Amino acid sequence: MILRPLRFALVGGVNTTLDVSLFAALTVLVGMAPTQANVVSYGAGIVLSFFLNRRWTFNDIRGDLPQQFARFLMVSLSALLISTLVVAALAPLMPALLAKVLSLPVMFFWSYAMTRRYVFWKAS
Repeated sequence: MILRPLRFALVGGVNTTLDVSLFAALTVLVGMAPTQANVVSYGAGIVLSFFLNRRWTFNDIRGDLPQQFARFLMVSLSALLISTLVVAALAPLMPALLAKVLSLPVMFFWSYAMTRRYVFWKAS
């Protein structure tokens, strides 16, 4: 279904806007370290992302909400780890915000694949 990745991308756009905006505010206005700001900003979007994806992207797949949220949290935290490693590796070489932006495509492909296969899947 081609609409599913598109919906996932649109939800991701909403969450990315929140994530990057909060990251910029924390690093530029507050002076927080990039890796710490990344954890806070990405973490802020986890709950919003779960509910938007559950209600819209994967609305045809129902299951146990606590179990799905726990799986989504694991996928999100693994994506956060990947993002933070990318930011930590790139931030010394370039502006922190650019490092953050460059981490986004990696996160999209990882997150979609794992969310589709592990969080919201239809049992046979």
